[in-house]
Amino acid sequence: MASVNTNAAALTALRTLQNTSAQLEKTQAHISTGYKIGEAKDNAAYWAISSTLKSDNKSLSTVKDALGLGASTVDTAYQGLNKAKDVLDEIKSKLTAATQDGVNRDTIQQEIGQLQDQLKSIASSSVFSGENWLSVDSSVTGFNSMKQVVASFSRDASGAVSIGTIKVDTSSVALYDGNAGSTAKGILDTGMSLQASNGRDLLIGGTAQVVGNAEKGGLGTVNAAGTVTTGTNLTSDADGLGPNTAAVKTVSGGTAEKQTTGAIDVSKLKIGDKVSFTVQSNGTVYTITSEFAASASPGKFNTEAQLVSDLNSQKPSTIASIGGSAAGIEFNTTTTDGHSIRIIDAKIVDANGVARERTGWHTGGADVTSLSSAGAIKTADISFSEIGATDKLTFDLTVNGANLKVSVDAGSNGTADIDKLVANLNANADFAAKSFASKDVNKLVISSNLSLGTTSTIDLNSVTLTTAAGKIKETNNATGFAKVAASAAATSGEFTTAITLDSDDKLFFDIKLNSETASKLVTIDKALVDKTLGGTTGIIGNIANYQKVVAAALAKAGVTAVDVAVGTGSDNKKLVFKTNSVAGTAASVALSNVEATKGANQMSIDKIDISASALEKAGATTSSQIKDVLTAYISVVNTAINKVTAAAASLGSVASRIDMQKSFVNTLMDTIDKGVGNLVDADMSEESTKLQALQVKQQLGVQALSIANQSAQSVLSLFSSGR
Repeated sequence: MASVNTNAAALTALRTLQNTSAQLEKTQAHISTGYKIGEAKDNAAYWAISSTLKSDNKSLSTVKDALGLGASTVDTAYQGLNKAKDVLDEIKSKLTAATQDGVNRDTIQQEIGQLQDQLKSIASSSVFSGENWLSVDSSVTGFNSMKQVVASFSRDASGAVSIGTIKVDTSSVALYDGNAGSTAKGILDTGMSLQASNGRDLLIGGTAQVVGNAEKGGLGTVNAAGTVTTGTNLTSDADGLGPNTAAVKTVSGGTAEKQTTGAIDVSKLKIGDKVSFTVQSNGTVYTITSEFAASASPGKFNTEAQLVSDLNSQKPSTIASIGGSAAGIEFNTTTTDGHSIRIIDAKIVDANGVARERTGWHTGGADVTSLSSAGAIKTADISFSEIGATDKLTFDLTVNGANLKVSVDAGSNGTADIDKLVANLNANADFAAKSFASKDVNKLVISSNLSLGTTSTIDLNSVTLTTAAGKIKETNNATGFAKVAASAAATSGEFTTAITLDSDDKLFFDIKLNSETASKLVTIDKALVDKTLGGTTGIIGNIANYQKVVAAALAKAGVTAVDVAVGTGSDNKKLVFKTNSVAGTAASVALSNVEATKGANQMSIDKIDISASALEKAGATTSSQIKDVLTAYISVVNTAINKVTAAAASLGSVASRIDMQKSFVNTLMDTIDKGVGNLVDADMSEESTKLQALQVKQQLGVQALSIANQSAQSVLSLFSSGR
């Protein structure tokens, strides 16, 4: 271009046009690619972040594919387990049918054999992408029962990458394991112990265990009955005199006759006591009653003189008079010939009308009857040195032919003595309804209060001393009681050799106590030994440890009415089983059916055979034995069903987790895509508007540049015209 000076307007217009063109080109690129940041030069920081996130999303896509593969593998195994359970249900049904007498078990075995083959087919066919979790061989080099499904991809704050997995332990899922040298095999080819219906090891059917314990530690069949010790004989404290058996005294020759009771000590009576006299006068029987009170009042007395006065006020006309003397109460006839008199009975009743033992009334002269007394028993002196206040004394009594059994504390307020025992007995409603307790120094006196005279009897059948917890307590100083009830104590044989129980070994014995109608089974195994003694070897090395183990076994079996201890003296290598809740002749303890096993015979699902020849070979020859074996086989199948069900439930939970993880990965990928889009995606609406504006601006720039160039040409033309 020809010019004298630089065309500044044209240069400005040109620069503006170039800038507009560059912006237009950038906007067109945003629209054509959809990205506002397509290269590092657009925004290096955002471009780096978006590139990393896009890369991670590709990895998450791979995780999603792996989860799908894992889900299919899990589902294949799950479906196989479900079908296996259905087949096991059929085998269980066939075995149940085989327990019926008269069925052809050979035919049933043919059906069971087909079902066993079907189980193997299901296990071997449950394969997905080369993975079989139901039929394995743990002897293969590199075998690992722990399977992993890739489940996540993550990056921490420092940029370190980690891969998460969902783990599945197929050792509890496998139905078969081809490892011939392993005892821990699959669910269907692992031998399971056969148990008899009574809970003992079954030693017929299946494969017998050949190694294990055979020692019983001296346990054998031992029996013992309770006893009632002789103790100190009880003495009678009652005259037992009832109606006067002497002849009726009759007036003859005008000389009056009389009969007299025993001497009376009014001070021994209690307020409310009533004294009754039954007298026959002239062939008619009369009863005259007077009540003792603190002060005299009509119908009551508090001295012997007042008693006599009260009796005279009530006497019938056939009795001449009633008098008092040192000998007792006198009943007199009139002096009319033929009149007669006889004291039939005399007794005391308390304020409640209950007859009780005479208190301070005693016999008089040669031809005088005593007041009728209640039957009573008296113990020897009782020592409380080994009896605690909360220990209980149980008295088994017979009162007037009726049984009475009461249990009371031996004392109170922390001590036991005769006074507190007497008070506790009399405070017992059942006891007080039939009896009354008193003391004679350190002797216990128990009287009947139901009746008096010869019909009043009382006998002490036995006395049992127990702790507050109800366990029998035997002491050396409780011998003041006659007929003290002792525990039943059974002694075992000697413990001579240490016992070592492995995981299969067991010791069994039955125990029957007291009035129980059935025995209870007690079981000792390695787990119990180790738990009780705090070891891991299953060894019982001495009688002291054996006692601990047997006591623990009894407790586990729910046998609480017996204690087991090590014997003393020459029995220090023996166990003593002693009843603790029942004593006397009602107590008994019996041990029987002691058995040491090396473990039960074992059977696996794939080896079950109930044909006649197989059962006979397994030792089941009688109908009873065959049913025991079949019942045990059913239990084995039922156990397998439970294991398969548990395995299926485990896989079901894994499948559920995989589904949740797949859903989470999908959501995570969408979230990352959205985040990346927010960083680098172009706003198409904004970019379109911008494109239109820049296109207009570009057109204006071209026009401006053209105008600027035309202005320069006009100036040059001036110089040309002046030449």
